[in-house]
Amino acid sequence: MMTRRDLRRQQTIDDIKDTARHQLAHGGPAGISLRGIARHLAMTAPAVHYYFPSRQALLDALIVDGCTSLAGALRAAREGPGARLPGEQWLALCRAHRAWALDHQAEYLLLYGHPDTDAAKRRNPQVGQAFSGVVHVLFPAIAEIAAAGQIDTERIEAATPASLRRQLARWRDENGLGGGFPAGALAAYMIASTQLYGAITLEVLGHIPPELADHGALFDLEMAHAFAGVRRPPLPEGIGGPRRGPWAAGQSAG
Repeated sequence: MMTRRDLRRQQTIDDIKDTARHQLAHGGPAGISLRGIARHLAMTAPAVHYYFPSRQALLDALIVDGCTSLAGALRAAREGPGARLPGEQWLALCRAHRAWALDHQAEYLLLYGHPDTDAAKRRNPQVGQAFSGVVHVLFPAIAEIAAAGQIDTERIEAATPASLRRQLARWRDENGLGGGFPAGALAAYMIASTQLYGAITLEVLGHIPPELADHGALFDLEMAHAFAGVRRPPLPEGIGGPRRGPWAAGQSAG
């Protein structure tokens, strides 16, 4: 049970973070100022530094919070009610990722559009672990699709240079994803997730042509074709049974 002192401390930390998020939304990472936060909260600058010794420490905390929130949204989508085909599970995750990004645009760009974030992963283990938490929700979805025989792992692996296969294996091991996944499944995850992040980033930055007003339909179409690019061609009707549903048959979900 938290003491009154602990509650006050946590409230102060939350107030500092909330003010920093407001600065982030209006000025990007460069707009975050510990002195500005102190003025807004009627605190002294040393008092803010007591909780966050540096501006980078505050940025790191915002990154960890953002990844934790995003991973939670993805986990809720993954554990949603009703049975889904593996491809439909992936679409649900993609939609949840987009929804979180649109509701937290400044934080999304801090996570995936800020050049210093990669350095923060290397410098601060907590930041790296927070990003791994997102991967640990997304990757199992692709792993399940591969296990169901829907990812064309042989074709993708044959097209993957040996040097890249080794890099994928190292990335898998460093992120604790287990050693049982073939290089083709790892590459399929990278292909699908890169297109996911690319589609979301273009929308968040406002780079979709204004004539294309139905962003949701466009996103579903992009994700359906990204999935079709890595899945195994469906068997003809009557061979191995029919495959129902647009994401089982590789058709567009839009």
